[in-house]
Amino acid sequence: MFRTILVPLDGSKVAEQALPTAARIARASGAALHLVHVHAEDARDPIFVNGLPVIDEHLHSLAAEHERVYLERACATVAGDDLEPVAVRLSGTVVRTLLRYVRDVNADLIVLTTHGRSGFDRLWLGSVAESLARQAPAPLLLLRPSSNESGSPMRFGQVLAPLDGSPLAEEALAPAAALAAIDHGALTLLRIVDTLPQPISLPLPERYRPDEATLAREEAAALAYLQDVAARLAPSGTRTLVSHAEQPARAIIETAHQLGADLVALTTHGRSAVRSVAISSVADKVLRGIDLPLLVLRPGQRHAD
Repeated sequence: MFRTILVPLDGSKVAEQALPTAARIARASGAALHLVHVHAEDARDPIFVNGLPVIDEHLHSLAAEHERVYLERACATVAGDDLEPVAVRLSGTVVRTLLRYVRDVNADLIVLTTHGRSGFDRLWLGSVAESLARQAPAPLLLLRPSSNESGSPMRFGQVLAPLDGSPLAEEALAPAAALAAIDHGALTLLRIVDTLPQPISLPLPERYRPDEATLAREEAAALAYLQDVAARLAPSGTRTLVSHAEQPARAIIETAHQLGADLVALTTHGRSAVRSVAISSVADKVLRGIDLPLLVLRPGQRHAD
């Protein structure tokens, strides 16, 4: 499934926590692993490597040398007989440069550790991760920072894939199934039946709430849909689960925790206008509210960009 995996590194220990997982996926799939650092002239915290001077005898900055050594050391931490990572130093605007490189090497997975905290009222993705989630033409595996600086490779024993009935949402299934296969894990397809009173245009007291019979029909249709998807697209043994809620995003997060999911895979449902993309309401709330690793895919863009 995966042929070229990219790990963006910014010189921080947090970013390096993505390396064990990326290396594990690369070994399992036989993929090339690219470790990429983008040199930004206006970086507030340039990479510093112990033992190397900051300037040479002519008072010229040795930032490029620091970055080269840093990438070489990062490669050495995951290299082995069956894996020889590629160290890549680029220059330019971070997100734009990364996106260009993703397209140049046709990367089909980006792995990175996010910065920040979780919660519906706080953005934990970090600016680079969020921009990649909105614009990257490849799936993005977002890992939560660990208290253990060295990190350890994540497992893919239980993968949850929320679907909404659209072909776009189904595009997350192939990479999700590929990750689950690494550990012979279970892939669970989830469909949330939205019970928010309808229609939205009416005042709240007059909104229609589905009765039990209507809800039962919608749940039966959702289950039939998931079973059809599992038969067509997903590996054997795939589980299906239907639930109903007025807040689908919160229900997805709660279900993930109830299942003990290692990973949640979903699409952003974005449509690109001018190099940027809007994330759908449900996907955006899951991205901001969940404290689990995420596989995020911008659908319909691999061949469109």
